Formats: sequence, structure tokens, C-alpha cells
Amino acid sequence: MAVLMAAMMVQLVKEDDGMPQSATGGSGRLVRYAVPEGLNPEQRFEHWRAWYGNAVETPMRLEKSARRTPVSFNPSAINLAGPGFSLIEMFNGPALGSWAPNPDTTDLRLAYFRKAPGLTLALNGAPEPVSPGSVKFIDTSLGGSFDAPEGFHALQLNINRSSLNVSEAQLRSLLRLPDLARHPIVGTFVIPALMSWKRPGIDRETSGTAEILRSVMATLVGSLLETPIDDEAQKPALSRAVKKYLDASYDNPDLDVAMVAERFNLSRRSLFYFFENDELRLGERIRALRTRKALELLLQAGSQGITYSEIATSCGFTNVQSMRRAVKEFTGMNVREIHRSEPDVREALQQLRESLNP
Repeated sequence: MAVLMAAMMVQLVKEDDGMPQSATGGSGRLVRYAVPEGLNPEQRFEHWRAWYGNAVETPMRLEKSARRTPVSFNPSAINLAGPGFSLIEMFNGPALGSWAPNPDTTDLRLAYFRKAPGLTLALNGAPEPVSPGSVKFIDTSLGGSFDAPEGFHALQLNINRSSLNVSEAQLRSLLRLPDLARHPIVGTFVIPALMSWKRPGIDRETSGTAEILRSVMATLVGSLLETPIDDEAQKPALSRAVKKYLDASYDNPDLDVAMVAERFNLSRRSLFYFFENDELRLGERIRALRTRKALELLLQAGSQGITYSEIATSCGFTNVQSMRRAVKEFTGMNVREIHRSEPDVREALQQLRESLNP
């Protein structure tokens, strides 16, 4: 099924007015599909089949799966299209499909089959099982078919090959690769990017999203083809991945620049380069994340009976003294003054949040 998602650019139903939206400037096109309410199971499938046949550029036939279970057929899809890229996510009921060859190979297409128990794809004439969690490059230049089970959930990233300088020979090499799910860059860069793009207002930020996604794909392709990865090309993907790692790990008291460098297999010098234009450098960011959480907890400490020692430990500070120094640095106040100056503390906390998420 994810093979066919590659071409779903403009026919999905837009959330607010039902009409496609063209991408101009920094804005993109965010569109959704869901089966209308009030239809019986047969009508729901027919609506999906009619929409699906019109939504893809490649001629396609969709039929009920012989393995269909007696559950409500409730497929849905969401697509974000911007300059040189598209992201597609689909939840599908059980169905069979086939498609004609699509000679358009201008895109490099990577699919993440998040939930696909029992999925089979036939890309080269022979059915091939696809394991849940698989990550593969997809080729639609040949005809093919699929048998998708109940509970299917897949995401696909399509990037214009010209922006990555991927030749036809290199494309063929990538398409021959087996499951990439265990590749370290896939887990570190690709899957987090695919799973975190549906935030509010994303359709107004597609220029920045395109830069990050090209960086993610350039980093992966460079690693797979064993070609040098330019630091500037890698920078958006790596800085995003590091920030997500820090957001999830700041409460570890051992977290520091050296640990981050080891986690991402980079030198300290490279890490400092990737964050040289940020308001907060890497070490400052770790300290700011801990201080933000500490201030949030300190504002609640009186009503919840939390001690300063418990707050410091839960935020990743090695001791109360380290927390006191950080609070003083970011707010200009001592810890004991927090409740007496709550409006000022909340203002400082908001400024801290903005510096972490500009």
C-alpha cells in the first residue's frame, strides 16, 4: 500500500474547506482523507475505492481482501506537500491492490511500514512479505501489487532526487537494499522525522521542513552509498535529532557534551559547529532544559510538598547547589524568592521556553 502512497499529492480532502491548497512561498499543502460518516460498511469501502482510484497518478485497482475481518472499515490519510518533498501517512483497512508501471523516478521514496502484520508487496513480480517496522526504498517504475491487512499503518517520505544528487545508478543501488530498520541513521534521524511532523502550523513552515527532510535523506543516502556527507547538508537533521535526544534525556545527571558526542558518533568540535548559530549552545541547552523543569516544579513545590533535593534530582542536577546556581543565572532570583515573585518567574520561564523552542 505504501508504494501507492507516493503519488498522493493533491486529491486528498482538505480539512477546512474540502479543496486542495497549492503550495506557495513558505506555505505547503496539508490535506486529509477520511470516510464520511453515515455510510454502511459496503458504502464505506466503495467511497475509499473511488477516492483511492482518483488520488493516485498511477492507474490502480483496489479490491476487498479475502482476509477481511468483520470490523468497521475506517481508512484515513494525511499528506503534506512542499518544495521538493511530500510526506504521506495512511491508516488502512484490509484491501488488495494493483498498479500499472509508473516511469516517473524523479523522487527518492522511502517507506516506513510502522504496522503491517501480514503485509505482502509484489514489486518485481513475486510476492514478498514485509515485517512490521520495516523501512525500505520503494520503486514504482514497475507494475506491482499489495495485500494489506487490517491495522495497516505506513508513512512515506518522497524527496526530489536532484536535490540529493542521486544518479540513476545510485537509485538502483538503493532500491536493491533490504530492510533498513536497524540502520543507526534510520533510528536516529529518519523515523523521528517521520513521526513528528504533524504539529499545528506545519503547512506554513514547509521551507524549513523541506530543509530538515532533505538533510535527513542526504545523511542516510550518504551513509548507504558511502559517499562524503557535507556538514551543511547534515546540519539541519543532526541538530534536530540532538535536540530531541536532549529533550528526552536532560534528567540524566550524566548527560553532557561528551555523552552526546559519543551517542551521535561525532567529535565535540563538530557538535559545537552544528549549534554555533543557535541562541543556546549545546551545554547551555542542557542546563536550560533542566532549569525550565526546575522552575515549573518550584512553582508547584508549596502545594505538592516537593523538596528542593527531589526537584534537583528529577531535573538532572547533581545537587541542590547546582540547581540554585542555574535558577539564579536564568531568573536573577534565589530559589527561596520564587514564590514571592511568581509573575516575574513565570515571565522568565516563558522566555526560557522560547529560547529552547524559537
